[in-house]
Amino acid sequence: MSLKHIPIVLTALLALSACSGGNGKSTADYPEWEYTRIKKELLKCWNTWDTRSVFTEVWSEDKLGVKVSLVDSEGNENDHLRIGNRDYDAAVIHPYEHAYDGSYVEADASWHGVSVKMRCTSEGKRLVMLLTPSGEESKGDLKVKPGRIWEPARIEGSSMAAEDHFELISMFGTDVMAGKVVSRDTRFVPTGRRDGYYLCPADAPVLIYTGPDITIQEAEALMDSRKSDFVNTEKSKWGEDYDIHHAMQSILAWDTVFDPADAVIVTPVSRNWNIQWSRTSELLGGYVLFDWDTYFASEMLSVDNRELAYCNAIEITMAADKCGFVPNFLCSNDYVSYDRSQPPVGSRTVWTIYERYGDRWFLELLYPRLLRWNLWWLENREAEGLLCWGSSPANGEHNTNEPHARQQAIYESGLDNTCVYDDSEYLLDRNILNYNDVGLNAMYVMDCRYLARIAKELGKNKEAKEILSRGDRIKSALQGLWDEEDGMFYCRNFLTGEPVRRMDITNFYPLLAKTATPAQAERMIREHLLNDEEFWGEWVIPVTPRNDTAFYDNDYWRGRIWGPTNFLVYLGLQEYDCANVRQELAAKSRTLLLKDWLARGYIYENWNSVTGQGDDVGNSDKFYHWGALLGYITLLEKK
Repeated sequence: MSLKHIPIVLTALLALSACSGGNGKSTADYPEWEYTRIKKELLKCWNTWDTRSVFTEVWSEDKLGVKVSLVDSEGNENDHLRIGNRDYDAAVIHPYEHAYDGSYVEADASWHGVSVKMRCTSEGKRLVMLLTPSGEESKGDLKVKPGRIWEPARIEGSSMAAEDHFELISMFGTDVMAGKVVSRDTRFVPTGRRDGYYLCPADAPVLIYTGPDITIQEAEALMDSRKSDFVNTEKSKWGEDYDIHHAMQSILAWDTVFDPADAVIVTPVSRNWNIQWSRTSELLGGYVLFDWDTYFASEMLSVDNRELAYCNAIEITMAADKCGFVPNFLCSNDYVSYDRSQPPVGSRTVWTIYERYGDRWFLELLYPRLLRWNLWWLENREAEGLLCWGSSPANGEHNTNEPHARQQAIYESGLDNTCVYDDSEYLLDRNILNYNDVGLNAMYVMDCRYLARIAKELGKNKEAKEILSRGDRIKSALQGLWDEEDGMFYCRNFLTGEPVRRMDITNFYPLLAKTATPAQAERMIREHLLNDEEFWGEWVIPVTPRNDTAFYDNDYWRGRIWGPTNFLVYLGLQEYDCANVRQELAAKSRTLLLKDWLARGYIYENWNSVTGQGDDVGNSDKFYHWGALLGYITLLEKK
């Protein structure tokens, strides 16, 4: 199925009068009201909302749930069951199907001889959760703890209005949400006046359910039926693209969490990053959103989940209210990067989502923040007529590690250790690196193009012209970074006026801005992109060219392949007459994604450019959602 067959959904804004709609809200309040309504609707289901374990099912509306832990034969417990967890002695989790609404979920877990398959299905408040031994003979126990999943607590700076006192209430045997645990040997262990947990042998099926009674055999048949319905429906929609859509949809569903402290539904890059970055009590979840990561997740989600696409795009864009620009990161409990932003890809994402669904309120809510961000770049990062990455003195008490410094300025680029900045200097008095950056300026021009479309759609024609004027000025100046001898755009050391004759994948971004002439684009593609000694080969596209010594570091943004950079180069190629190159990039990206997804169920943060492996280094997360952009490229190519 191609994206052009996705139905266009239009919100019935005509139902709102000029002053007040049927919901009693004024038109000025409507965007915020609509967003609140979407979140409430999303929470009316059982799902793997808890960031700390995918083996926890939560009914978020009442913050009730079922937490499953693995207990080995010596009594040791593991309740941090996260996909790709690299902690010492972590359980191994293999994810399978995961419907966005939690109507069918399946995963395997193994640890210290305990090996179990979890299958869940739900409808409304009805949950059926079946745990069965998997792989070799499973030993030990399964600990099943029903009750409150997040303990209410007051957190300084949090938007949560929490209870001061409460009792843990087991939903089993109460009128809150009655349910049962069934196994060969169920041992209830009380831990307080009204709560406790169940210990069940891991070598036999364990059934957990709410609502009407059901047998293990009936549960197995129900699971088979729900899985078959889910898979067959997806296959009928996506046909030969089922595998890549399944990979993308699955990781986005698994990575979606609810944070009770901030009352948000978001899709962070992975649960492991949530744990590393969270500034929230363990009892309340925690999350981290990164700028361009989240925008790209929003766009992928928009393929078939309007509501989650909105939630993510809105949360990261609304973070501009905290610091005047969309920050590098936003963590739970209002911890943000006050000193720096990240690549300006938000306006393009917001416009792309709007084109798919047509909800004007979405543009009305985000446009003021996107406009403020667009202006912020020129006010804070311009030098000699072009933009530079930087890090400003941080405001507020939540400062990042050593803000207002060279490394933080490099972090703003999103390419934390790329070779291009190896010899750069940080200008403390100007808060910027001494390079006019090719990639940043090209993305800014693209941002202006899409932001102007949003402004025009909202009837702000004067602002649209001003935005385009800003973009045209940077676009014209960007042409000055072209090097005729090498056939490539280079960054420039604006202190010396000399080009930085070192490349990474962002040197191709002028294609995004449509700055390159057709002749320049042809040279860039033929002499550099398709050059096997630089960027092309069996596995593509390495961030660092193969003939740069940094390529062999094979370390993060030095030599490895990343989904977002492949995606941005692909978007650039769309602007020129090079269909064959675009198709080949899409095919190679698809092959790389599916290689380990089909074999192991993982989607990596980045991949080795020589071997195509994604799990060969410790700083490549095994389950990082923007790796699925490699498959999303194929869906776009078939539009």
